[in-house]
Amino acid sequence: MPKLGDPLVYDLLEVSESLARTRGRTNLRKAAMRRSVSSAYYAVFHALCFVCASELIGWTQENDLVEPVYRLLVHGAAKKRLKGRDAGLIGASVVDIGNGFVELQDARNAADYSPPALIVRQDETLRLIALAGQTISLIEELTTQDRKKLAVLLVAKNRAP
Repeated sequence: MPKLGDPLVYDLLEVSESLARTRGRTNLRKAAMRRSVSSAYYAVFHALCFVCASELIGWTQENDLVEPVYRLLVHGAAKKRLKGRDAGLIGASVVDIGNGFVELQDARNAADYSPPALIVRQDETLRLIALAGQTISLIEELTTQDRKKLAVLLVAKNRAP
């Protein structure tokens, strides 16, 4: 399956990797690793935003049509839906995507909002970057039909029967 058509996804992964390898003062390295975790999460988040826009409206449309759909994804709702039963109905890959997304989101929340005493380790940061890369690969490998189902799962309003 080809790469996603959104270069931001891959640029964020590259930035994340670069930040994780920052040298210098201890506090500078800690700050860089925290930002690295955040960038790794956002690489996956933007991959999902891209899937929603490309599958629901078409990436080749004018930006004023694409942007509202691209921005429909809500962090908390995406986490809840990817952990829910409906994700598993699409397939095991979507469950794995959800697991990666949830772990990265939790790590991003800790990195972005924890006090300065948060312990950060380079090996854990690099593991999270690898997880982001694996999660993006799983998104890339989805069939067109499963991408459509994933997009609908992520942005459609659930209605009680």
